[in-house]
Amino acid sequence: MSYVNCESIVTHILNAGATYAKCFSPNNLVFSNKFRNYCEENLCGHYGTNWMCPPAVGPIDELKEKVVRFENGVVFQNVTEVRDMKDKEGLDRARDSHNDFLRKISKFLSEKYKDVDIFPMGAGHCEICERCAYLDKEKCRHPEMALPSAEAYGIDLGELLKSCGLKFSYSENSVAYVSLILFNNKG
Repeated sequence: MSYVNCESIVTHILNAGATYAKCFSPNNLVFSNKFRNYCEENLCGHYGTNWMCPPAVGPIDELKEKVVRFENGVVFQNVTEVRDMKDKEGLDRARDSHNDFLRKISKFLSEKYKDVDIFPMGAGHCEICERCAYLDKEKCRHPEMALPSAEAYGIDLGELLKSCGLKFSYSENSVAYVSLILFNNKG
């Protein structure tokens, strides 16, 4: 059996290249419908367009139950330089790079710790497929790669970052994308 503690996960994430990583207890997460309300305003243009965004991802109460069954959590950030906060292409590249990093570290952890149940949560909406199967009323084509965001689950990332001594923004020319890895040791 391969038991893992939170500090080991943090070490792996930092060694793989994340800027910051901290342990937290999923039971201490703050959930709020205000983030779902932001989704419903559809400012990003992805509400109702994919399996990892509302409403398809599910109601917050059900998602909260899924999250708090995990005993351990790690929040991590990748801080990336951009021209400025209006540099949409630079921001998108940084987000995609961050989510690719999350997929790679999650795969590594799943292979290294076979007796650990891992649940990753990425940054922003899912962009694996050019057209999400949700739009065609079909099942997700790549559930092993799809990443829900903490915001879609109603998690208040601002409160989580504050409780871990981290912040959202580091400069006018950098963006900090945030992800979570929740995990339980099996057995």
